[in-house]
Amino acid sequence: MSLPIISVAGGAISAATNPVLSGSLLAFLAYGPPHLVERLLRFDVMGHTLQGEGTTTVLRVLLGLGLVKTLNRMMNSWATTNWHVAPIRGWQWSQEIAVVTGGCSGIGKSIVLGLIKKGVRVAILDVMPLPPDLERESCITYWKCDITSAAAVAETAAAIRKTLGHPSILVNNAGIATPHSIVETPHGYLQKIVGVNLMALWITTKEFLPNMIIKNKGHIVTIASLASFTGMPLVADYGATKAGALSFHESLVSEIKTVYKSPGILATVVHPFYVNTNMTAQIGASLERQTGGLMKPEAISTPVVKQIFSRRGGQLIVPGRLSFLASVRGWPNWAQELIKDNLPKTE
Repeated sequence: MSLPIISVAGGAISAATNPVLSGSLLAFLAYGPPHLVERLLRFDVMGHTLQGEGTTTVLRVLLGLGLVKTLNRMMNSWATTNWHVAPIRGWQWSQEIAVVTGGCSGIGKSIVLGLIKKGVRVAILDVMPLPPDLERESCITYWKCDITSAAAVAETAAAIRKTLGHPSILVNNAGIATPHSIVETPHGYLQKIVGVNLMALWITTKEFLPNMIIKNKGHIVTIASLASFTGMPLVADYGATKAGALSFHESLVSEIKTVYKSPGILATVVHPFYVNTNMTAQIGASLERQTGGLMKPEAISTPVVKQIFSRRGGQLIVPGRLSFLASVRGWPNWAQELIKDNLPKTE
């Protein structure tokens, strides 16, 4: 079974367990105009009509599953916002300062554009030059910075604090990836990808988290990947760094509550599927054939920016229909292997 088929099946299951849909159908069967109800029950689905108690029973089961799913989503929202039922207060977007690594292109650039729409002032840290369309934005300040260098980040962070003030939002977005087998991975590149995708999380967070702790206010966003949940061929180094990014996020959340005692600080981790960015340019055509189409950066940035403005922490899997992949580690080995055998192969 190919991943597109699995993805479609996941979307169908998600729709079927939508309590609004199943609840509405149950209400229609119970209270709708008799002639319309009768017409619905006579509707032919693969050679079978919907008449009989079986239809009502199935809808009740789907409604129950949908309600459980909705309750689970609510509990997740509370838990990832440090058990706050309501969104965290004290945010004034025109007064907030965000740091976005890798903000000159791809997902990072889209996040930057989303943040400045509400007046957030953004400091971009990147080794790429600032694109002309971002140069025109007064809310954006650019620093050329190698985020794998603790000294360079410390110098840049000091300049940000002096120029803009203390950031309340940190988006650890920068990342690199190049497909190659484990045997063929150059040692220098291995050090580079671990530095950019993983070690930089500590370097940037150590610079900006202390003031968040003092103010008991902040939001740290970590851009991980669906590769956080399962290993794939030819991207072992990338997958390892993204599994590490998830572990970093989980430890950060725990420390915010138990070590720093700062429940006003939020953390969000994001797990995108393949996105059409500079990072996938070398393998884009191959992935297009296998997945049916790569996502645009806006498909990731939109929920990320929405999450920040919601004043809640969370775990975002994009697209949502692939959320089941987060549970793969707990599946039987044979089921895990079936999933991995059908994931897109980077060529």
